[in-house]
Amino acid sequence: MNRTLARFVLISAGLIWGLGFIGNKIVLDSGWNDSQLLFFRFITATVLIFIVFWKRIIKTNKYVIKQGLFLGVFLYLGFYFQTWGLELTTPSNNALVTSGYIVMLPIIVFVFDRVKVPLTTIIAGIVTMAGISIITVNFSELEIAFGDVLTFIGAFFYGIHIFLLGKRSKQVDLYVLMSFQLLMFSFLTTFMLFMDEGLPDISFSSFDGYKIMLLAMVLGVFASFAGFIFQSIGQKHTNASEAAILISTESVFGPMFAIMFYNDPFSIKIVIGIFLVFCGVVLSEIDFIGAIKKMKKKSV
Repeated sequence: MNRTLARFVLISAGLIWGLGFIGNKIVLDSGWNDSQLLFFRFITATVLIFIVFWKRIIKTNKYVIKQGLFLGVFLYLGFYFQTWGLELTTPSNNALVTSGYIVMLPIIVFVFDRVKVPLTTIIAGIVTMAGISIITVNFSELEIAFGDVLTFIGAFFYGIHIFLLGKRSKQVDLYVLMSFQLLMFSFLTTFMLFMDEGLPDISFSSFDGYKIMLLAMVLGVFASFAGFIFQSIGQKHTNASEAAILISTESVFGPMFAIMFYNDPFSIKIVIGIFLVFCGVVLSEIDFIGAIKKMKKKSV
Protein backbone atom coordinates (compact mmCIF):
# COMPACT_ATOMS: atom_id res chain seq x y z
CA MET A 1 0.00 0.00 0.00
CA ASN A 2 1.37 3.44 -0.90
CA ARG A 3 1.41 6.32 1.55
CA THR A 4 -1.40 8.26 -0.15
CA LEU A 5 -3.80 5.33 0.15
CA ALA A 6 -2.71 4.81 3.77
CA ARG A 7 -3.65 8.43 4.51
CA PHE A 8 -7.08 7.90 2.97
CA VAL A 9 -7.56 4.77 5.10
CA LEU A 10 -6.67 6.69 8.29
CA ILE A 11 -9.08 9.51 7.44
CA SER A 12 -11.77 6.86 6.82
CA ALA A 13 -11.16 5.61 10.37
CA GLY A 14 -11.60 9.19 11.60
CA LEU A 15 -14.92 9.43 9.72
CA ILE A 16 -16.19 6.17 11.23
CA TRP A 17 -15.21 7.26 14.74
CA GLY A 18 -16.77 10.68 14.20
CA LEU A 19 -20.11 8.94 13.66
CA GLY A 20 -19.33 6.63 16.57
CA PHE A 21 -19.52 9.51 19.08
CA ILE A 22 -23.22 9.90 18.24
CA GLY A 23 -23.94 6.18 18.57
CA ASN A 24 -22.11 6.00 21.91
CA LYS A 25 -24.02 8.99 23.28
CA ILE A 26 -27.38 7.50 22.25
CA VAL A 27 -26.54 4.26 24.10
CA LEU A 28 -25.44 6.16 27.21
CA ASP A 29 -28.54 8.38 27.11
CA SER A 30 -30.69 5.23 27.19
CA GLY A 31 -29.52 4.51 30.72
CA TRP A 32 -26.59 2.19 30.02
CA ASN A 33 -23.30 3.00 31.72
CA ASP A 34 -19.87 3.14 30.09
CA SER A 35 -18.91 -0.43 31.10
CA GLN A 36 -22.08 -1.91 29.61
CA LEU A 37 -21.55 -0.06 26.34
CA LEU A 38 -17.88 -1.05 26.06
CA PHE A 39 -18.66 -4.67 26.94
CA PHE A 40 -21.16 -5.24 24.12
CA ARG A 41 -19.22 -3.13 21.65
CA PHE A 42 -15.86 -4.83 22.13
CA ILE A 43 -17.06 -8.38 22.72
CA THR A 44 -18.71 -8.07 19.30
CA ALA A 45 -15.51 -6.74 17.70
CA THR A 46 -13.35 -9.40 19.38
CA VAL A 47 -15.53 -12.33 18.29
CA LEU A 48 -15.67 -10.92 14.75
CA ILE A 49 -11.92 -10.42 14.38
CA PHE A 50 -11.16 -13.94 15.68
CA ILE A 51 -13.66 -15.42 13.21
CA VAL A 52 -12.29 -13.46 10.24
CA PHE A 53 -8.57 -13.92 10.95
CA TRP A 54 -8.48 -17.27 12.79
CA LYS A 55 -6.13 -18.85 10.23
CA ARG A 56 -3.53 -16.13 10.89
CA ILE A 57 -4.10 -16.24 14.66
CA ILE A 58 -3.43 -19.97 15.08
CA LYS A 59 -0.06 -19.53 13.33
CA THR A 60 1.15 -16.70 15.55
CA ASN A 61 3.82 -16.75 18.25
CA LYS A 62 4.13 -15.70 21.88
CA TYR A 63 5.80 -12.39 21.03
CA VAL A 64 2.82 -11.16 18.97
CA ILE A 65 0.38 -12.34 21.64
CA LYS A 66 2.28 -10.52 24.41
CA GLN A 67 2.57 -7.32 22.38
CA GLY A 68 -1.13 -7.39 21.51
CA LEU A 69 -2.19 -7.96 25.11
CA PHE A 70 0.14 -5.17 26.25
CA LEU A 71 -1.26 -2.70 23.72
CA GLY A 72 -4.80 -3.70 24.67
CA VAL A 73 -4.31 -2.24 28.15
CA PHE A 74 -3.64 1.27 26.78
CA LEU A 75 -6.44 0.92 24.24
CA TYR A 76 -8.84 0.06 27.05
CA LEU A 77 -7.72 2.93 29.28
CA GLY A 78 -8.16 5.39 26.40
CA PHE A 79 -11.70 4.19 25.72
CA TYR A 80 -12.64 3.86 29.38
CA PHE A 81 -11.88 7.49 30.21
CA GLN A 82 -13.24 8.77 26.90
CA THR A 83 -16.55 6.91 27.31
CA TRP A 84 -16.84 7.90 30.97
CA GLY A 85 -16.24 11.49 29.90
CA LEU A 86 -18.93 11.20 27.21
CA GLU A 87 -21.49 10.43 29.92
CA LEU A 88 -20.76 13.87 31.42
CA THR A 89 -20.23 16.06 28.36
CA THR A 90 -21.54 16.57 24.83
CA PRO A 91 -20.50 14.52 21.78
CA SER A 92 -18.97 17.69 20.28
CA ASN A 93 -16.76 18.33 23.31
CA ASN A 94 -15.88 14.66 23.61
CA ALA A 95 -14.76 14.52 19.97
CA LEU A 96 -12.73 17.73 20.11
CA VAL A 97 -11.01 17.01 23.43
CA THR A 98 -10.12 13.50 22.26
CA SER A 99 -7.97 15.17 19.59
CA GLY A 100 -5.66 16.24 22.42
CA TYR A 101 -3.52 13.20 21.58
CA ILE A 102 -2.20 15.28 18.67
CA VAL A 103 -0.57 17.55 21.22
CA MET A 104 0.70 14.75 23.45
CA LEU A 105 2.05 12.36 20.82
CA PRO A 106 5.10 14.46 19.78
CA ILE A 107 5.98 14.77 23.49
CA ILE A 108 5.62 11.00 23.93
CA VAL A 109 7.82 10.39 20.85
CA PHE A 110 10.46 12.77 22.21
CA VAL A 111 10.45 11.20 25.69
CA PHE A 112 10.72 7.59 24.48
CA ASP A 113 12.66 7.94 21.22
CA ARG A 114 14.56 11.20 21.82
CA VAL A 115 13.49 12.35 18.38
CA LYS A 116 13.48 16.12 17.92
CA VAL A 117 9.96 17.47 17.43
CA PRO A 118 9.68 19.59 14.25
CA LEU A 119 8.75 23.24 14.76
CA THR A 120 5.73 22.81 12.47
CA THR A 121 4.43 20.02 14.72
CA ILE A 122 4.85 22.19 17.81
CA ILE A 123 2.93 25.04 16.17
CA ALA A 124 0.21 22.60 15.07
CA GLY A 125 -0.06 21.29 18.64
CA ILE A 126 -0.46 24.82 20.03
CA VAL A 127 -3.17 25.65 17.47
CA THR A 128 -4.99 22.39 18.23
CA MET A 129 -4.79 22.98 21.97
CA ALA A 130 -6.18 26.49 21.48
CA GLY A 131 -9.17 25.01 19.66
CA ILE A 132 -9.78 22.48 22.45
CA SER A 133 -9.44 25.19 25.13
CA ILE A 134 -12.00 27.46 23.47
CA ILE A 135 -14.54 24.62 23.56
CA THR A 136 -13.86 23.23 27.03
CA VAL A 137 -12.75 26.11 29.27
CA ASN A 138 -15.26 28.45 30.91
CA PHE A 139 -13.01 31.52 30.80
CA SER A 140 -15.36 33.65 32.95
CA GLU A 141 -14.86 31.27 35.88
CA LEU A 142 -11.75 29.42 34.68
CA GLU A 143 -13.51 26.07 35.03
CA ILE A 144 -13.31 22.89 32.96
CA ALA A 145 -16.12 20.34 32.98
CA PHE A 146 -15.21 17.05 34.68
CA GLY A 147 -16.33 15.12 31.59
CA ASP A 148 -13.83 17.05 29.47
CA VAL A 149 -11.04 16.31 31.97
CA LEU A 150 -11.82 12.59 31.81
CA THR A 151 -11.82 12.75 28.02
CA PHE A 152 -8.40 14.43 28.02
CA ILE A 153 -7.02 11.65 30.26
CA GLY A 154 -8.34 9.19 27.70
CA ALA A 155 -6.58 11.17 24.95
CA PHE A 156 -3.29 10.72 26.83
CA PHE A 157 -3.66 6.94 26.78
CA TYR A 158 -4.66 7.08 23.11
CA GLY A 159 -1.42 8.93 22.43
CA ILE A 160 0.61 6.17 24.08
CA HIS A 161 -1.38 3.52 22.21
CA ILE A 162 -0.83 5.18 18.82
CA PHE A 163 2.90 5.55 19.53
CA LEU A 164 3.33 1.90 20.54
CA LEU A 165 1.07 0.59 17.77
CA GLY A 166 3.11 2.47 15.19
CA LYS A 167 6.21 0.55 16.28
CA ARG A 168 4.65 -2.90 16.65
CA SER A 169 2.48 -2.85 13.50
CA LYS A 170 5.58 -2.63 11.30
CA GLN A 171 7.16 -5.69 12.94
CA VAL A 172 4.37 -8.27 13.08
CA ASP A 173 1.08 -9.38 11.50
CA LEU A 174 -1.11 -6.37 12.29
CA TYR A 175 -4.39 -8.33 12.15
CA VAL A 176 -3.18 -10.77 14.77
CA LEU A 177 -1.80 -7.89 16.82
CA MET A 178 -5.20 -6.19 16.75
CA SER A 179 -6.94 -9.46 17.62
CA PHE A 180 -5.10 -9.79 20.91
CA GLN A 181 -5.52 -6.11 21.68
CA LEU A 182 -9.26 -6.56 21.42
CA LEU A 183 -9.06 -9.78 23.46
CA MET A 184 -7.33 -7.93 26.31
CA PHE A 185 -9.84 -5.10 25.98
CA SER A 186 -12.72 -7.58 26.26
CA PHE A 187 -11.19 -9.17 29.36
CA LEU A 188 -10.76 -5.79 31.09
CA THR A 189 -14.18 -4.48 30.14
CA THR A 190 -15.83 -7.74 31.30
CA PHE A 191 -14.06 -7.43 34.65
CA MET A 192 -15.15 -3.79 35.01
CA LEU A 193 -18.72 -4.66 33.95
CA PHE A 194 -19.21 -7.06 36.84
CA MET A 195 -17.37 -4.75 39.24
CA ASP A 196 -19.91 -2.09 38.31
CA GLU A 197 -23.65 -2.72 37.73
CA GLY A 198 -23.42 -5.91 35.68
CA LEU A 199 -25.35 -6.55 32.49
CA PRO A 200 -28.16 -4.13 31.59
CA ASP A 201 -31.78 -5.26 31.66
CA ILE A 202 -32.64 -6.40 28.13
CA SER A 203 -36.12 -7.51 27.06
CA PHE A 204 -36.40 -9.55 23.87
CA SER A 205 -40.19 -9.35 23.75
CA SER A 206 -40.09 -6.29 21.48
CA PHE A 207 -37.61 -4.43 19.30
CA ASP A 208 -37.58 -1.49 21.76
CA GLY A 209 -36.28 -3.88 24.41
CA TYR A 210 -33.11 -4.86 22.59
CA LYS A 211 -32.50 -2.08 20.02
CA ILE A 212 -29.87 -0.42 22.26
CA MET A 213 -27.98 -3.71 22.50
CA LEU A 214 -28.08 -3.96 18.69
CA LEU A 215 -26.77 -0.40 18.37
CA ALA A 216 -23.88 -1.23 20.72
CA MET A 217 -23.09 -4.31 18.62
CA VAL A 218 -23.25 -2.32 15.37
CA LEU A 219 -20.76 0.10 16.93
CA GLY A 220 -18.61 -2.95 17.64
CA VAL A 221 -18.67 -3.99 13.98
CA PHE A 222 -17.95 -0.60 12.45
CA ALA A 223 -16.33 1.68 15.06
CA SER A 224 -14.27 -1.06 16.76
CA PHE A 225 -13.63 -3.84 14.21
CA ALA A 226 -13.49 -1.85 10.96
CA GLY A 227 -12.15 1.36 12.51
CA PHE A 228 -9.20 -0.29 14.22
CA ILE A 229 -8.38 -2.45 11.23
CA PHE A 230 -8.21 0.76 9.18
CA GLN A 231 -6.01 2.38 11.85
CA SER A 232 -3.62 -0.57 11.94
CA ILE A 233 -3.33 -0.75 8.14
CA GLY A 234 -2.78 2.99 7.85
CA GLN A 235 -0.18 3.11 10.62
CA LYS A 236 1.80 0.31 9.05
CA HIS A 237 2.49 2.59 6.07
CA THR A 238 2.89 5.96 7.85
CA ASN A 239 4.63 7.27 10.96
CA ALA A 240 2.99 7.64 14.38
CA SER A 241 2.72 11.45 14.33
CA GLU A 242 1.16 11.56 10.87
CA ALA A 243 -1.24 8.75 11.77
CA ALA A 244 -2.38 10.61 14.90
CA ILE A 245 -3.02 13.74 12.88
CA LEU A 246 -5.07 11.98 10.20
CA ILE A 247 -7.05 9.91 12.70
CA SER A 248 -7.81 13.12 14.58
CA THR A 249 -10.17 14.13 11.78
CA GLU A 250 -12.68 12.35 14.04
CA SER A 251 -12.57 15.55 16.11
CA VAL A 252 -13.85 17.49 13.10
CA PHE A 253 -16.37 14.90 11.91
CA GLY A 254 -17.67 14.26 15.46
CA PRO A 255 -18.97 17.79 16.20
CA MET A 256 -20.31 18.16 12.67
CA PHE A 257 -22.35 14.96 12.99
CA ALA A 258 -23.39 15.83 16.55
CA ILE A 259 -24.85 19.14 15.41
CA MET A 260 -26.49 17.56 12.35
CA PHE A 261 -27.89 14.35 13.87
CA TYR A 262 -27.86 14.69 17.67
CA ASN A 263 -29.03 18.30 18.07
CA ASP A 264 -25.86 19.40 19.83
CA PRO A 265 -26.05 23.20 20.23
CA PHE A 266 -24.56 25.17 17.37
CA SER A 267 -22.37 28.05 18.54
CA ILE A 268 -19.55 30.28 17.40
CA LYS A 269 -17.29 28.61 19.98
CA ILE A 270 -17.86 25.22 18.37
CA VAL A 271 -17.16 26.62 14.91
CA ILE A 272 -13.94 28.32 16.06
CA GLY A 273 -12.86 25.16 17.91
CA ILE A 274 -13.46 22.95 14.86
CA PHE A 275 -11.66 25.45 12.63
CA LEU A 276 -8.58 25.60 14.88
CA VAL A 277 -8.38 21.83 15.28
CA PHE A 278 -8.68 21.46 11.50
CA CYS A 279 -5.91 24.06 11.07
CA GLY A 280 -3.77 22.03 13.45
CA VAL A 281 -4.28 18.96 11.28
CA VAL A 282 -3.34 20.88 8.12
CA LEU A 283 -0.30 22.52 9.73
CA SER A 284 0.97 19.15 10.91
CA GLU A 285 0.71 17.74 7.39
CA ILE A 286 2.47 20.63 5.61
CA ASP A 287 6.13 21.38 6.16
CA PHE A 288 5.94 25.16 5.91
CA ILE A 289 9.41 25.64 7.36
CA GLY A 290 10.95 23.30 4.78
CA ALA A 291 9.00 24.98 1.98
CA ILE A 292 10.27 28.43 3.02
CA LYS A 293 13.86 27.18 3.11
CA LYS A 294 13.52 25.69 -0.39
CA MET A 295 12.10 28.95 -1.67
CA LYS A 296 15.05 30.86 -0.20
CA LYS A 297 17.54 28.49 -1.82
CA LYS A 298 15.88 28.91 -5.19
CA SER A 299 15.90 32.69 -4.90
CA VAL A 300 19.63 32.77 -4.12
